[in-house]
Parts: sequence; structure tokens; C-alpha cells
Amino acid sequence: MKLKAISPLIIVACIYILIYFAFTSGLINAIIEGQDYNQAVFLPSRAVQNNYETIIGITVLVFGFVGAFMTAKGFIVSKINEKYALLGAGFIILIISMIFMYKIMELKA
Repeated sequence: MKLKAISPLIIVACIYILIYFAFTSGLINAIIEGQDYNQAVFLPSRAVQNNYETIIGITVLVFGFVGAFMTAKGFIVSKINEKYALLGAGFIILIISMIFMYKIMELKA
């Protein structure tokens, strides 16, 4: 597997994905309604979330994206050992991320 230099396009794409995940995980809701509830616990309401929940949501989404990216990379690698390693690690990270998403939803409900 060859390593290339990081291009500015990759940096811009990563920043775009992080901003997208921030909005997906409820950044606007946390800014508008969650400022009065900034303690390190999950709020039992789905209508309000605090900044900690938003940060946890962004982290879970990023780990899920990394797992999906590793799985996709595993399909295009030609060496069989690298292929199975990337596929296995990608699916494990993706499954762990999904488990955390469901556990967070149980805490919110």
C-alpha cells in the first residue's frame, strides 16, 4: 500500500465531513436550547440536548465513518491478508459504533 502526501482537497473534505457530522448530531439544538443543561449527564428528553451529548454524537459518527471507510478500502486492496484485516477491522469498528448509537438512544428515551 503506497502512502501519498495529503492534498488540500483531502483536508477540505475532512473539514466538510466534520461540519456535516456536527450539524447531524444536533449542534444547533445544543447551542439554542441546551445551554442551561451543560452537565456531564444525558438529558432524558429527545427535544433538548447539551454540548456533551453533541460531542459524543460527533465522535460516534466519526468512528462509524472510519469503520465504513476501512471496509470500503478493504474491497480495493489486492493483497488477501490486507483485505481481510481491513474488512474485519472496518466491520468491527462499524458494529461498535452502531452499538454505541443504540445505547445512547436508550439513555435518551
